[in-house]
Amino acid sequence: MARIIVLGAALGGLQTALLLAQDGHQVTVLERDPQPPPSDAEPAWSRWPRPGIAQLRQTHLPLARWLQLAEAHLPDLVREMTAAGAVRLNVLAPEPAFRGPPTAGDERFDTLAARRSLLESVATRVAEGAGIRIGRDTVCRGLRSSPGPRTSYGGASGDRVPLVTGVETEAGGATADLVVDCTGRRSQLPSWLRDIGVPCPVDESGRRGFTYYSQYFRSADGAMPTDRFPLVVEHGSLGLLRIPADHGTYSVCLIGRSDDRQLRRALRNERAWSAAVRLFPGADSWLDGQPVTDGIQIMAGLTDRKRPLYDSQRPLVAGLVAVGDAWAITTPTVGRGLAMSLQHSLLLRDALRQTGTAHPVELVTRFAEATRDGLGRIYEQTAAHTRHRLAEMDAHTAGIPYRNPDWSRAKALALLARRDTDALRAERAAAHLLPGAREALRAPALADAVTRLLPEVEQHMPPGPSRADLLKAIEG
Repeated sequence: MARIIVLGAALGGLQTALLLAQDGHQVTVLERDPQPPPSDAEPAWSRWPRPGIAQLRQTHLPLARWLQLAEAHLPDLVREMTAAGAVRLNVLAPEPAFRGPPTAGDERFDTLAARRSLLESVATRVAEGAGIRIGRDTVCRGLRSSPGPRTSYGGASGDRVPLVTGVETEAGGATADLVVDCTGRRSQLPSWLRDIGVPCPVDESGRRGFTYYSQYFRSADGAMPTDRFPLVVEHGSLGLLRIPADHGTYSVCLIGRSDDRQLRRALRNERAWSAAVRLFPGADSWLDGQPVTDGIQIMAGLTDRKRPLYDSQRPLVAGLVAVGDAWAITTPTVGRGLAMSLQHSLLLRDALRQTGTAHPVELVTRFAEATRDGLGRIYEQTAAHTRHRLAEMDAHTAGIPYRNPDWSRAKALALLARRDTDALRAERAAAHLLPGAREALRAPALADAVTRLLPEVEQHMPPGPSRADLLKAIEG
């Protein structure tokens, strides 16, 4: 049994703590925010002060892969989230191309739809019920360390790897056999490492990103909307994301480039925002609900970033790992954050089972290899999608098509998925990181159908109004 400190009591940190506690480790979670969550969904949404979670008042639709993993490894968490009001949703159902009824196996496309505040509050109660101590109002100020063991590569004795032995907080120090950073996108890990003499990892980060302009509603009858409207629509230089949630709530979100000054100025205005939403065919009905927030909620600087803790030959530090968003963040539009975080936590659990903490360098090396093999390709694919989508938005603003072979195939697959249910299943399986998705996409019949659609997507601009018509609608 190891003494483990998990930094951060957001959903990623609590998932990690639950998995490690199941294996008998003594897990303590340290959280900088002082207030525990209210017991009910509405106060958790409206009154829970949680500045450490920027996305607390966002709606969330995790990938179907997250639900698969959570049901297999954290069934109590799923059961309590459902009991609290999270809605089980099959991601095929909203798509216009879906021809019901569902067939055997379509349940793999199920996930839970809820406001993030509900997911966070339930996870807190489940963790505390499992005996995990959460030290609130505890700010981590740095790391404790010692010189650590020597490493050897190719039979030769290497340098000592600094060994993290705990953390320093405002209340004093705490020792641990392993420190797990789950503090997310705002992690202070680079500065903590510099303070103990470890070279700061060089972040691999996108230089540009997206801005969300969101409004939150409650349906008139308190039920989740069931119309056939895609969850995500890319519409030239503007995108739309709509997410059903718990207790009849839902969000409508416009997605622009963070450096798009014309949209940034206009979409802060509710009239202009509503006019832009109505440019998406069928989306105007989503404006009929009762707003549950004041004004347009803005979340900016959404991009991809990866923070490797390991160089090409040896770990930079032992006794410390970064999990979930503290390791890599991806743009929320593709919804991969929670699924990648839970998978990352499972990789850590498995590395601990194989190695334990008695061999700290071997542990972090094994975890680094598992991270690279299990999540590296997913991150690279997501970052490539971001780059292509930004380039397409740039091109649409300039009034020209964006041509790239990989992007054209992705757009052709998306077009085919709007016309054929089997193609929709293959496309959604890949988007939701489901097992077997890569093999389904490589099926000869599907690959040939995608190839035949390439001329259609390469010769046309994305659907929707021209840039001039968009600006006229929101500025008029």
